[in-house]
Amino acid sequence: MRPFLRDRAAIGGAVAVAAVMGAVGFLPLFGGPGYESALGAGLVLAIVVPVCVALELSTVRAPPRDAFGRGVATGAALAGVAFATTIAHGLRIGFCDLAGGAETFALGPAAGALLGGAWGAVAGEVASRRGRPASRRAVAVIVGLAGPIASIGVSVARFVGSPMVFAYDPLVGHFSGALYDTVVSSAGLWTYRAGSAATLLAVLALAEHLGRTAEGRVVFRSAGRPGLAVAGVAALVASLAVTASGPRLGHWHTAASIAEALGGRLEGVRCSVVYPRGMRAADVDRFARECDADVAVEERWFGAPGPARITAYLFADSGQKAALMGAADTYVAKPWRREVYVQAGGYPHPALGHEIAHVIAGAFARGPFRVAGSLGGWLPDPGLIEGVAVAASPADSDLTGRQWARAMKDLGLLPPLARLFALGFLGENSSTAYTVSGAFVSFVAETRGAAAIRAWYGGEDLARVTGASWHDLERAWHEDLDRAELPEAARAQAKARFDRPAVFGRRCPHVVDECRARADRQRGAGDVDGALASLAEVRRLDPGDASARLSIATATARGARAVEARALLEALAGDATAPRHVRDRALEELGDAALVAGDPAATARYDEVALRTVDEDRLRTLDVKRSAAEGAIGARAVVELLVGAAGRGPDRLRAAELLGAWAATAIADGMPEYLLARQLTAAGEWADAATKLDVAIARGLALPRVRREARRLRFVAACALSDGAAARAAYEAYAADPGLPAGRRAAAEALRVRCGDGDEIGRRTQ
Repeated sequence: MRPFLRDRAAIGGAVAVAAVMGAVGFLPLFGGPGYESALGAGLVLAIVVPVCVALELSTVRAPPRDAFGRGVATGAALAGVAFATTIAHGLRIGFCDLAGGAETFALGPAAGALLGGAWGAVAGEVASRRGRPASRRAVAVIVGLAGPIASIGVSVARFVGSPMVFAYDPLVGHFSGALYDTVVSSAGLWTYRAGSAATLLAVLALAEHLGRTAEGRVVFRSAGRPGLAVAGVAALVASLAVTASGPRLGHWHTAASIAEALGGRLEGVRCSVVYPRGMRAADVDRFARECDADVAVEERWFGAPGPARITAYLFADSGQKAALMGAADTYVAKPWRREVYVQAGGYPHPALGHEIAHVIAGAFARGPFRVAGSLGGWLPDPGLIEGVAVAASPADSDLTGRQWARAMKDLGLLPPLARLFALGFLGENSSTAYTVSGAFVSFVAETRGAAAIRAWYGGEDLARVTGASWHDLERAWHEDLDRAELPEAARAQAKARFDRPAVFGRRCPHVVDECRARADRQRGAGDVDGALASLAEVRRLDPGDASARLSIATATARGARAVEARALLEALAGDATAPRHVRDRALEELGDAALVAGDPAATARYDEVALRTVDEDRLRTLDVKRSAAEGAIGARAVVELLVGAAGRGPDRLRAAELLGAWAATAIADGMPEYLLARQLTAAGEWADAATKLDVAIARGLALPRVRREARRLRFVAACALSDGAAARAAYEAYAADPGLPAGRRAAAEALRVRCGDGDEIGRRTQ
C-alpha cells in the first residue's frame, strides 16, 4: 500500500473534511469544540472515511490485518484533520469549553471514524474483487456509503417507530434530538463507546485470523494465539451485550420499554395516558380529563375530527423525559404516531393543548410525518406547523398574540412572513417565531375560516386558498395589527421578550446555560461562592450578558455582602447600555433590599418598575411587596415568602408559620388565606386551596390584582376538582372584572370551555 500522504483518496478526504469543517466553523454554534461541531464532524467523517478507505484498498489486496489497520489509521487521521480545523476556529474566536468539547469529539466523531475506517476496509475488500478499475471505484463508493446510510437508517427508523427523538450512532456519535434544549448531556456516550471499543477489538481479532490465498481469496486460519481468539470472542459478546442492553443503558428505547419504565396506564374517552406509577392517582385522573377535553376543543377549532385515540406520555419531570425519549425541556408531539410527550406541569398543563393540536392537525396533513410542508409533506414548514398549534391553543399571557405582534411591529422586530413560513423560522428566537406565526394563523382563521386552515395545512398554497397573494395578506395583517390596542408598557416588555438572538445565533449557549443552571443549583444549596464562580464563567464567555451581572449581584446579596450587592445593583440600574428589563430587575432587587431594611424608599422603586410592566403576575407581586413596605399587617410574612431576610432567600416554611398566625388574628383580611392558597395550588392540593380561597374572598382583599387572582385561582381549582357549579360562578366573577387583561380573558375563556367539556366526560381506569 502507498504511504498515507501519497494516497489520492486519503488526501482528497482530508481536503474535503477540512473544507467542510472550515466552512461550518464560521457559524456561531460550530466555532470551536462542542456538541454542534462534533455532530457536524460526525456526519462528515461518517461519509468520507469509509469511502476514502474503500477507494484506497480497492486497488490492492492487502492482508486483512493490514487492511484493518490502514482503515483505522485513516479514520484516525481524518478525525485529526476535523479536530484540528475545529481547534483553529476555537483559536480564532475563543473556546467555550475546550476540555468538554474535546471529550465530546473523542467519544463522538473520532471513535466513529475508527469504526468507519474498519467498515471501509470491508468495502475495499468487496470492491477489489471487481475486474475493471471503474467498477472497483464504483463498488467502493457504493459499499462504503452503505454502512453510514444503514447506520443512520436505524436511527431514523427508531425516530419514526418509537417515541425517541435522540440517537446514538456508531459512526456519527450522539444526536440530542431537541433543537431548543441548550443543556445537552452526552454522558451515555461512555457506555456506548465501550461497546464500540469491544466491536473494534472483535474485528481486530477476526482480522488476525484471516489470511489470503495465492489466488487472493480471504480464508480463515489459525493465528496460533489462543488468547487472542478468547479475547475476540469476549469482545464480541461484550459488544452484543451493550447493544442488547440499550434501553437499560439509555442508548435507545421503544414504546414498550418506555411504557414499562413508566409503569402506569389510564384510559380516557379519547386519550390513553402512560404515566409513572409513583404519580398521585388524582393528578393522573385530572390530566386524563384535561387531555380528553383538549381533544374536543382542538377538533372544534379545526372544524374537523382528529384520530379516534391519542396516547399521551406523561413523565414525572424533565430528567426522566430526557432519559427515556430525549427532549428534556421541549414538549414534543409525533402526529404520525398520534402521540404527545410532556412532563408534569401542574393544572392546567402549560403545553398539553398545543401538542394535541399538532396531532389533530396531522389528520389532514400530507406526507409520512403528517405535518405541513412542501414536496408532499417531506420538507416541513415549521412556521405553519407551530403557528397552527399556537393559534389553536394560545398560551396563557397578559397580551394576545395579536397584541404582541403589534408591539414587535412598532419596535421593528416583526419578521417577514416569507422568512417565517419556511426554514427561516429556525433562525428566529423561539418566542418571536412561535408568537408571530401563531398570530398570523389566527388572523387567517378569523378572516378565512377553519376550512382555509385545513386546506393550507394539507398542502395547498395559501394564496390559492384565500384568493389573495402573500403580499396582500401580509399587508392586510399589518393593517389589522395597527388596530390592536396596546398598554403603554407593552413595548418595553416586548423588547425584553423578543429582542434576543436565536439559539443558532448565540455563542456557547450550551456551556453558558449549563453554567447558569449550575449556579442556580449552587445558590439553592447555599453555595454562594460556587454560584459566583459559575456566573463568572458566564461573564467570561458572554461579557455583554447583563442578566449575568444581575445574577451575580443577587448571589452576592445571598452571601450576606449587602453593601457590595447594593453597589452592583445601583451600577446596573444606572447603566444606560444594559437592556431596560434587566435594569428594572435591578431596581426591583434594590426595592427588595430596602423592604428588608425597613426603608420606605422601597415603594418608589416598585412604582417605577410597575410603569414598564404588563405582566399581571409581576404587577401583583409588586403590589403585595409595596403593601408590605407601607407597613401593612403581616409585612414580615410577606418578606419571608417573597424576598427573604438579609443574607438568604425566601423561606416558605417560616412564611407559612407567619401566615397562619396572621390569618388567625386578621379575620377581616383575606390576604394571608390567599397567600397560603397560592402555596397549596402550586403543590396541587386543590381541595384545600379552594377552601382557603373561599375564606380569602369572603373576608375581602384590598388589592385589586390580588382579588382578581384569587377569583382566577378559585375558577381553576373548581375545574381541577370537576366542580361545575363552582367553576361557572368563579368564572363569571373573574370575567366581570373590567381590569382583566385581554390575554388573560382569552385564556380564561379557553379554560372555561375545557372545564365544561371535562366535566361531561367519563372514563374508566385499567
